[in-house]
Amino acid sequence: MKPAVHCPSQNPLQRSNLKLTVALALAFGTAAQAHAQTSLGEVQAQGQTSATKPGDSFFLKAPSGTVTVIPESQLNTIQQFNPEATQAQTEITAGQFQSLDPTDSFTRGLENMPNVVVSSDGDSMNGDTVYINGFGQNLINWTLDGIPLNDNGSYAFYTNEFIPTRLIAGTRYFPGAASAAIPGLAAFGGSVETYSLNPSAKPSVSLLGGYGSFGKYNFGTLVNSGLLGANSGAPTSLWFYANKTHSDGYFDNTPSDQKQYLFKSVTQLGTGALTLFYTQNNQKFNYYGGCTKADYAKYGDTCNVYRGDPVVNGKQNGLSPTYNYNQYQNWLTYAKYEATFGKVTVSNQLYYYRGNGYSGGAYTNSTYNLLQPNGVYGSVKAPVGGLFMSHGINDTRRWGNIFKLTTPITDNLGLEAGIWFNKNDTTHDQQFISSTTGQYLGSVYKEPVSTKLYEPYFNFTFKPTDRLTLQAGLKYLKTERDFIDYAAVAKSKGTAGQYSSSFSTTMPSLGVNYKLAQGINVYANYTRNSNPPQYNQYYTGTYNPDLAPQKATTYDAGVIYDFGMWSGGVDVFRVNFDDYIQSFSYTPPGATQSISILANVGKAVNEGIAWQNNFQIDKNWSAYANLGLLNAQFTSAKVPMPYSPHSTMALGGIYTVGPWRAKLGVRHTSEAYWTDFKSPIPAHTIADASLRYTWKGGDTVRGLGLQKVSVGFNVNNLFDKRYITKYSTGFPGSAKDPLIKYNLPRSYYLSLEAQF
Repeated sequence: MKPAVHCPSQNPLQRSNLKLTVALALAFGTAAQAHAQTSLGEVQAQGQTSATKPGDSFFLKAPSGTVTVIPESQLNTIQQFNPEATQAQTEITAGQFQSLDPTDSFTRGLENMPNVVVSSDGDSMNGDTVYINGFGQNLINWTLDGIPLNDNGSYAFYTNEFIPTRLIAGTRYFPGAASAAIPGLAAFGGSVETYSLNPSAKPSVSLLGGYGSFGKYNFGTLVNSGLLGANSGAPTSLWFYANKTHSDGYFDNTPSDQKQYLFKSVTQLGTGALTLFYTQNNQKFNYYGGCTKADYAKYGDTCNVYRGDPVVNGKQNGLSPTYNYNQYQNWLTYAKYEATFGKVTVSNQLYYYRGNGYSGGAYTNSTYNLLQPNGVYGSVKAPVGGLFMSHGINDTRRWGNIFKLTTPITDNLGLEAGIWFNKNDTTHDQQFISSTTGQYLGSVYKEPVSTKLYEPYFNFTFKPTDRLTLQAGLKYLKTERDFIDYAAVAKSKGTAGQYSSSFSTTMPSLGVNYKLAQGINVYANYTRNSNPPQYNQYYTGTYNPDLAPQKATTYDAGVIYDFGMWSGGVDVFRVNFDDYIQSFSYTPPGATQSISILANVGKAVNEGIAWQNNFQIDKNWSAYANLGLLNAQFTSAKVPMPYSPHSTMALGGIYTVGPWRAKLGVRHTSEAYWTDFKSPIPAHTIADASLRYTWKGGDTVRGLGLQKVSVGFNVNNLFDKRYITKYSTGFPGSAKDPLIKYNLPRSYYLSLEAQF
C-alpha cells in the first residue's frame, strides 16, 4: 500500500513556516526515496518523511502532517491492506482508533480483526485481555514507535499503560510471527506495531473532555507548538498532552483514576530528523474479585468479593475494597535520529522504561513467615489490633537501543540490517506492612531479576521482476538471565534460590509475493519464532536447569485483492508450537515420591483462516466484513487453548457526510474456554455505535476564536448483552460456585474537543 498524500493548506501559514515545511519535505523526502529503492516490502521504519505519492504509508509524514488532519481514506475505513506484503498484514487506521470511546485502552482497536478476542474484566481503561489466534498477550510482540514493550522477564504486557487512542497514527498488525526485521519477543501470536502521531506545523491548543456511564469522565489538553526555529538550522515541531480519566467503576467498590502525560518533538538536523518522545502513566484501580452467581443476583452491578467498611467493630476489615487495589506508574522515553547519507538510511533509537507500583491487599494472620529487614527468615506476628498489609511491589528498569540500516545493494536488491539490545532489571517484592504504624515488617519473597538481550538481524528484499518480490531474513537472539530469591536464600542459609541461565536461538523468515493481475497479489511465508522461558519458570516446583526456549513455526499463504469498490484479503495459516513449557509430575530413579517439574514437553497447533473485506459503496458509505475460523489446541494435553473461539465475525458500516461521521459495528464470537480449559466463555454478539459532528472553520466557530469543535457520542454494548468473561479460583468456602466476572453492560460516553 503506497502512502496517502497530505498537502497542508498554505494560506494560514506565514512565509517562514512555509519555507520550513518545504525544507522538511526535502530533507525527509530523501529518506523516503531510499526506502522506496530498497523495496523492503512490509518492513518499514517509522520515519518523518513527507508523502509524495497517493497511497504512501501513513506512518511516513513530515511534521506538516498534523495531529488534527488525517486523510479521509483512513477515517472512512477501519483497515487497509498492503498488496506487496509477503505475509499476513493489516494496517489498522487512525479512523478506527478515533471511533472508539477516547478513554478506552488502544487495544480495543484490534477487536474487529479475525480470530481476535479483546475483553475486559470491567472497564477497558483498566486494561484489556487480548488473544490473537489463540495466543495470549504475553505471546504477542507489542511495540510503540518500534520499541518492544513486553517485559523481558515475564513477557507481560499491560494494555492501559502507554498511549491513548487520541494520539495514534495507526497500527501495523501482523497476525503471525512477523518478519525478521521486526525487533521484539514472544511473537507467536503476531506483532502489533503502534505509531504515535507527529506534531503539527500549525500551532493550536485543544481542550478535551467527556462524561459517561458509571461516573466516568475525562478532561485534558493537547498543545501543538507549530513550527519553531525556522532560521535556526534546527526547525522543530512538538506537542504536549495531559489528561485525567476517572471512573466510579463497574463490578467494584473503589474508583479508578488515571493520569497521562505525553510529549513528542521532531527536529530537522542535517539530512535527518531527531525525534524525542516521553509518556507517563499514573493509575490507581481496584483488583476486584468478581462475585458468585448468588451474590450477583443479590447485589447487582455493584457486586464485588471485596466489600464492607474499612473498620468493623473497631478492627480493620481486610476484605474492604479500601485495601484491595493496584497502583502503578510507568514512564517510557526515547530519542531517535534517522538520516540518509547517499543511498544509505541509518537510524538509532535509544530508550528507557521505568515501571514501579504495587497491588494492595490485607492479611489477618497472627503470624507469617517472612524475610525480615535484618535478613533473618522466620515467623512474624501481625500487629496488635491491626493487619498485615500486603504490597506486591513490581519495580522495573529497562533500557535499550535499536540500530537500523537500509540500503539498496543493486537496482533490484535491498538490505535492511540492525541490532536490538535490551537490559531489563526487575525486582519482585511481596512486602508486609503494619497497618497501624506503616512499618515494613518483611517480605514473603524478594527477587531481583536481570535479563540481557542481544538480537541482530538482516532482511533482504529481491525484486527480479515488477511482479515478483522475494524476502529472506534471519534474526539471532542471545539471552542472559540472573536472579536471586533472597527469601529462599535466607531460609536455606545457602545458595538455594540463586539461578543463572543463557540461551541463544536463530529465527529465519522467508516470503514471496507475486502480482497475478491488476489488483490481485498472492503471497506465502515461512517464519520461525522463539522466546526463552519466563524468569519464574526456572524454579516453579523443582528447578530444571535444562529448560529451553519455546519455539514455533508459522506458515501462511493468501491473496490480497483490490477491485476499487471492494478490497480485502484471505489468509490461511498454521502455527506449529513446539517445546512449550508444561508442568508434569514424575518419580526420579531411586525416589519414592513424585516431584513437579517444568519441561519442554508440550506441543500445540494453531490453524485457521482470516478473511477481511472493505467496501467503498459511494463517497458517503463504506463497510467492512471480517471472518475468522480457528482451531487452537494444546495437542500434547488434548485441550483447547483458552479464549480461542472456533469462529469470529465482524460487520459494520461507516457513514460520512459533511461534518457528520457515524459508525455501527457488530461482532460475534463463538464459545471458547477459560484458562482451566473447561469453564465456558459463552458465545456472544456485541454491537457498538459512535457518532461524531465536527465544525471546521466557518463564521460561528472562528467568531469564538476556535479552529475546530468536535462532539462525539459512543455507545458500547448497544443491546446490553451480558456474558461471563472470566472465572477465578473459587469463593472462600464454596468450591462449587466460582468467582465470575461479567462484561461491561451497555455504556455511554459523550466527548468534546475544542481546538483554538
